[in-house]
Amino acid sequence: MASTRDVPYPLTRSSKPDVRSRRRTGRFALIAMLTALAFGAPPASAADGALASPAAPLRAPYVPKADDEVLQEVPAASNPKVSAMETLRKKLDDDPANFGIATELARAYIDFGRELGDAHYAGYAEAVIAPWFARKQPPVAALVLQAVILQYRHQFSDARRLLKEALQREPNDAQAWLTLATLEMVQGEYAAANEACARVARTGGFTLGLACSGNLRSYLGEARQATGLLALIEDKSPTQSSSFRAWVEGLLAEAHERLGNWTDAEAHYRKGLKYEPNDNFLLVAYADFLLDRNRPKEVFDLLANYTQSDTAFLRIALAQAALGSPDLQRYVWIMAARFEALTQRGSDYYGREQVRFALHLQHDPKRALDLAQRNWQAQKAPWDARVFLEAAQAANDPQSAVPVLTFLERTKLEDPIIEPLARDLRAKLGSAAGRTP
Repeated sequence: MASTRDVPYPLTRSSKPDVRSRRRTGRFALIAMLTALAFGAPPASAADGALASPAAPLRAPYVPKADDEVLQEVPAASNPKVSAMETLRKKLDDDPANFGIATELARAYIDFGRELGDAHYAGYAEAVIAPWFARKQPPVAALVLQAVILQYRHQFSDARRLLKEALQREPNDAQAWLTLATLEMVQGEYAAANEACARVARTGGFTLGLACSGNLRSYLGEARQATGLLALIEDKSPTQSSSFRAWVEGLLAEAHERLGNWTDAEAHYRKGLKYEPNDNFLLVAYADFLLDRNRPKEVFDLLANYTQSDTAFLRIALAQAALGSPDLQRYVWIMAARFEALTQRGSDYYGREQVRFALHLQHDPKRALDLAQRNWQAQKAPWDARVFLEAAQAANDPQSAVPVLTFLERTKLEDPIIEPLARDLRAKLGSAAGRTP
């Protein structure tokens, strides 16, 4: 889900996560029901693996046989982060006009939702700040929080508008500048991102500014410079939170991947996961790294306890495909049902994942290309370019890739996987032009 690596509140401290507990509720029950049906007796029509969603309604609701039956494992009440959110919730209930408590709770929800890969928490955060955001002139912090939520939902234009409004009123808000920089990087607006990173440095300090600039450099054909900048702040900021350190390690891992330094990239992924073992973005990014290195079995060990995350479940399904698993079609069916559930609730911000699903699990290059073209209108991070080129290549439609190829020429992105794809498609375009009368 993530585009470029998102850290909504890198300056806040986060506590360590722990084990999961058991609960029967909402979407988790739906996922469990889908799993039970698919792994018991999936509909015959789902066996061809070419469905965008289940072919027919579920044959019957799944009814637990006992009250203590486990449907889905969810974060435990003993989890320090869950406990902290519950404490904040009680404080806000006792003092509903306290905006300081409200913003602290909303930030906790956003961070925890990103850690789990669960968009519900963004909705919880939105509900918390709604009374202040509804005011004629919302507090600047409410504008920034709402922008972060909208960015998470890929409502980029609205998020940018709120951030600019916030910065007009408070030009020294480092968090707003960092969020804006991240948004500009997601959409490939690198000149604007560079300006925003400069403002991050001036308002948020040396460490945050280097992190922002280092991240940007990795998208501009300067991945080696990016690793140098990011190395300056790695382990150099003992006061920073574990989430911030994990973010920096993830940025370093991605920059090393741009250079084809696989050993260094993996070391940084592993180090980041030591800081934040349950961080969904890091887990999924590392899983992609393992899939690219043809190590699908390790994906199962990495993501075994994270099947509630849609992005993690997709990587598990891709690993099943890489291994030729006999259970693959069941995973495909469940993933299709998850995408359908997301669509029905209006959560249309998994474009990149939908492209990969259509291309590599449904084997439908034309649909994958259609999805990639739509996704490219919203975001232009390296992975978005990659899945577009893969779909264009598989669909044998090099002409469709021209916007992406032009973007890559302009930005000079380095990437040992994207570059051969681009060369192949350019060669096909050249051959086609040579045959034109």
